[in-house]
Amino acid sequence: MNHQEPSTPADTSPASRPARGKAVIGSALALLALLGAGSFFLLRPATEAQATSPAQSAPPPMPVEVTEVVVAAADTEISAVGSLQSNESVVISAEVAGRIERIGFAEGERTARGKVLIQLDSAIPRAELDRAEASRALSEANYRRAEALLQDKAIAQRERDETYAQWQLDEASLRLAAAQLAKMRIEAPFDGTLGLRKVSLGDYVQPGQPLVNLEDTTRLKVEFRIPEKFSPQVKVGQKLLLESDALPQRQFEGEVYAIDPQVEQNSRSLVIRGRLENRDEALKPGQFVKVRLAVASRAAALFVPEQALIAQPKSQFVYKVVDGAAQMAPVQTGSRRKGWVEVVSGLAAGDVVVTGGHQKIGPGSPVQPVPADPALFAQIN
Repeated sequence: MNHQEPSTPADTSPASRPARGKAVIGSALALLALLGAGSFFLLRPATEAQATSPAQSAPPPMPVEVTEVVVAAADTEISAVGSLQSNESVVISAEVAGRIERIGFAEGERTARGKVLIQLDSAIPRAELDRAEASRALSEANYRRAEALLQDKAIAQRERDETYAQWQLDEASLRLAAAQLAKMRIEAPFDGTLGLRKVSLGDYVQPGQPLVNLEDTTRLKVEFRIPEKFSPQVKVGQKLLLESDALPQRQFEGEVYAIDPQVEQNSRSLVIRGRLENRDEALKPGQFVKVRLAVASRAAALFVPEQALIAQPKSQFVYKVVDGAAQMAPVQTGSRRKGWVEVVSGLAAGDVVVTGGHQKIGPGSPVQPVPADPALFAQIN
């Protein structure tokens, strides 16, 4: 049998308890001191770095393109759409029946008033004219003899009157034959440009049959409609500005020359006609045009380039530069010109607005203004 020595029992006497407690407390204090020292050394570099580093600098100004608000005259305008018409337009047609003997024009050419465009076969009307001339000559001779005989009291007054009546009747027949012969010549009623002919040499035409159209396009008419509420503002002589999709780089000027005296009942609109010069014939009758009718003028309106305007769902604003910082300025706009927008409220003359670089700035952002190149904007006039 193995013999084990009995273990020494732990000291549980009251005298040993205070000593053990002091040892535990001492160990805890030592641990806390160690942790505090470690924290001090760990935090010291950051604290010293913060204490010794300079204050954080503000962001550098952002370069942006700017331009000054432009003061210019502005018109209160009514916008509409219209169509162009020839100053004069006619479809040439025959007044009498006949066979085409000669065509005296080329399609699409300019022609002058009075030029013979189509000659119909005139053999029969010319023979009728010759017969009428012969009959008139005989009637006149009979009247002269009867007048002489009446002076000699050789015939009665009634016989002389009968010869006079026959002379006058034959005179009318001669004029009728001459008119019938003249209608075989179809002439241009005014200066203009001929269209495409609808007949050929040798065709037999009937009265009223279309032959060719003639258009005076050196001047044009424009017809458009405006709502009846604007009717008190429209007057003859007011200026028109027209633009065509066919010539987007050009603007045409005209003026109102006629206003329909009544408002259309179905559309409740007023029909207006204007006239414009078209010497180079760049515009064509029948073209669609955008019309701006100036009804009032303001001498000192404010304009900014379209690039400066920032549109929101329910508002519009621009950035203006004040003391080197961008400020958001809500604006109300008015009339528009090519590349420019009138600002009715929100800006003043002399304000500088941002026209480029909006995406890099916000309200209060420091900015470095760079004058925009004037060539980037259309000339305001």
